[in-house]
Order: sequence, then structure tokens, then C-alpha cells
Amino acid sequence: GKYWMSYLGGKLKGYETDPLSIGMAWTSDPSKPLEWSKLDDPVLTAAQPDARPFERLTLYKSNVFRDPEERLGYPFIMYYNAKSEHGYERITMAVSKNMTHWLRYGHEPLIDNGSGISGDPQITRIGNVYVMFYFGAFYRPRAFDSFACSYDLVNWIKWDGPDLVYPSEPYDSTYAHKPWVIRHDGIVYHYYCAVGDQGRVIALATSESLD
Repeated sequence: GKYWMSYLGGKLKGYETDPLSIGMAWTSDPSKPLEWSKLDDPVLTAAQPDARPFERLTLYKSNVFRDPEERLGYPFIMYYNAKSEHGYERITMAVSKNMTHWLRYGHEPLIDNGSGISGDPQITRIGNVYVMFYFGAFYRPRAFDSFACSYDLVNWIKWDGPDLVYPSEPYDSTYAHKPWVIRHDGIVYHYYCAVGDQGRVIALATSESLD
């Protein structure tokens, strides 16, 4: 009977100033322009005793979904990227039975490219394969979108072919990153954050030409 939203937040001024934590909020009717009810405390923070070494500085964007099959023993699963004091970001996960209390799952990051940023995961399912869209930055030049695949939500195989989107147009010549991918009427729409000659904008790539 509730609609839930996960979000990141921090108490210090500035753009994504460390530390950031993950909070949860809910509403009974998202169509009404009313303030959502927030949980009093963040559900995941870098200061919690069970925070793993690679997430002890800040936590970033989360993607939560319901797994009716409870493959991991929990109905709710969260993926998020986190940063350690070494300064680079990796993707990890947590699980919950009720959306309010979250447990970290596993001891190692799921996506780790050795440096730079691996972030903003989005999980979808194609047949019996789970697909994680995410962006990479700075472990190779600039920023780009890629993906990884899994059969069990825990062990992920990273795509090592061409990037899904990458800097190739004047409007995304600096960064082409932060994916959100949907399929509608047989066409895949890949929305992403583009940084280039028009500043920071939202751009779109599609699996077929829309002209």
C-alpha cells in the first residue's frame, strides 16, 4: 500500500560533498503534490559498523527493485555505488525484507574496474538474464555507459565490447554517462546525462532510428 523512493543525501554544502548516505521515503499516492514521509535516519551510511572497506567514505545513487522469487532470500534488493578513502567508486548491493532495514550482501564489490568510477546501476531483466546498466569514468578517458550480466544477481560478467554510449557528438563530447534504459514498442530508449557544448543536458540514444 506504499510507494517507495530511495535517494542520496548529505548535510554539508556543495555538490555531492562527502559523506553522502542513502535514505528512504514513501507515499500512499504519488500523484498528489505532497511531501513524502521520510524515515528518520538513513538506511545505509558509510559510518555503519558493517560498512565494507570500499564504502567507508560516501554512498551514491541507489536502484531498488522487488524480487518476487526472493532468489537471495529477500524480496527487496538494492544496488548502489560507493566510494572509499582511496577515492574511486565501485558498485555493491544490499537486501531487505521490509524496505526500512537493509543488510549489506557479500563482502566484495560486484563491479570494480580498478580505478575511476563505476556507478549509477540500473537493473533490468531480459529473459533469464539480469542486466546491469552502469556508467564508467576515468579508468578510461572521459565517461561512457556500459553493462554487465548475471544469472543470480550476485556474480556479474562485465561487457568488454564497444560502449553503449560514449562521447561522440558536440553535446556529449566531454561525458556521455548515467544510463536509464527502457524498451517500448520494440525500441530500446537509452537516456543519459550528456556534457559538452550545451552544458549538462539529458540526451537519448535509440536502438532504431526515429527519423
